[in-house]
Amino acid sequence: MTAVTAAQRSVPAPFLSKTYQLVDDHSTDDVVSWNEEGTAFVVWKTAEFAKDLLPQYFKHNNFSSFIRQLNTYVSFTLTKTHLLSI
Repeated sequence: MTAVTAAQRSVPAPFLSKTYQLVDDHSTDDVVSWNEEGTAFVVWKTAEFAKDLLPQYFKHNNFSSFIRQLNTYVSFTLTKTHLLSI
C-alpha cells in the first residue's frame, strides 16, 4: 500500500475544481454566479448554462447530470422557482 501525503489528500476532485472555475468566471455572471455572500452559486439561465458552459468544462451538456454529480459532494434544496426553470 502506498502512503498518501497530506498534500495529495487535500487536492479537490476534478468536478469540484471545474465547477469552481466555471462559477468564478465573471464573464458568465449573467448565466451563473456566486450569491451575494459568496457562499453558494446560482444558475440564472439553466438552458444557456447547459448548452454553452457545461461542454466547456465537462464532457456533456446535461443539466440534470450536473446536478446529480453535484449532489454527491454537497446537499442543497431546489426551490420551486429553480425547478420551474429546469
